[in-house]
Amino acid sequence: MDPILFMITAAGLDALVDAQGGGTDPIQIAAVGLTANAFTMAPTITALPGEIKRLDTVSGAVVSETVIHMTAQDVSTDIYELRGLGLYLADGTLFAVYSQATPLFRKVSIAFFLLALDIAFSNGVAGDIVFGDNTFLMPPATETVKGVAEIATAAEAAAGADDERIITPAKLRQVLDALGELIAPDSDNFADAFAALIARTITGSGLVSGGGDLSDSRVLTVTAASAAEVAAGVAANKAITPAALSGLARSLAQNGYAYLPGTGGLLLQWGRFSAPPNTTTNTLFPIAFPSACFAVTPCGGVAGGADSQDNPPVLVTSGITSSGFAVFSADDNTSGMAYLAIGI
Repeated sequence: MDPILFMITAAGLDALVDAQGGGTDPIQIAAVGLTANAFTMAPTITALPGEIKRLDTVSGAVVSETVIHMTAQDVSTDIYELRGLGLYLADGTLFAVYSQATPLFRKVSIAFFLLALDIAFSNGVAGDIVFGDNTFLMPPATETVKGVAEIATAAEAAAGADDERIITPAKLRQVLDALGELIAPDSDNFADAFAALIARTITGSGLVSGGGDLSDSRVLTVTAASAAEVAAGVAANKAITPAALSGLARSLAQNGYAYLPGTGGLLLQWGRFSAPPNTTTNTLFPIAFPSACFAVTPCGGVAGGADSQDNPPVLVTSGITSSGFAVFSADDNTSGMAYLAIGI
């Protein structure tokens, strides 16, 4: 049954605030009032409407931050219908109330009344509430509280969604047998189904290697490429990692170079140099291209006029080698230049 949601009265809230603020000990529920009347719950209520009797044989225990399990007993021969409840503190303060239109319980003279309820609060206040009598309790069983639990049906066990009911060995066997039939429909028993399960295999492919059947623990491996393999750009069965990228040869400076990953060794170089006036200048790369330099793009220099002697330096293509390049300047002044070169 779902917990009953009580409404805390204004007076009960004052007592609770004092307890939570450390001004008093945890509040103690000493009695439960009973009424046959259905009423409108309100925080201003100070007495249970139509109260017919009050029971002090009440016990309770905290089940969670917001739920308390409570029991109360009436062994009298009184006859009544129960539609409302009130929780009273030891000093007589009405702490909380609950009411509903349909009877919660009907008591006859030949039966004694045992009330067992889960009481829910909208906030986490359960830890600040205690009961005067804890001699008779039937709290719902949880992972941390011993108590009463309901046995799951076969359908509930098979669904596997209920975390409150308990599964028995017989129901567990039904679930396991069903699992065996699902894994191997032609199996006569669960042993055959289990054998079929471990015969399944997991095998790596592409970048993943390793695997095997499920009779033992298996390790799948993704092999990392080295910096040299990244630079070569040939291997198709290894993964590029940040460590491999950082291991590529490079020099990140004003005059520097860097290998381009995955390009088969393509090398990019850059730098700055000065071109003296009216002469050819040879400039060396930071490192020599291992095979060849494909192209150099010089930039910089400002034309001083329309005359040839005022033109900025130009590349001498015949002067490109694996170790450097040449530019010719027809200007009458030294020019500051920069370049970008690419090769292998």
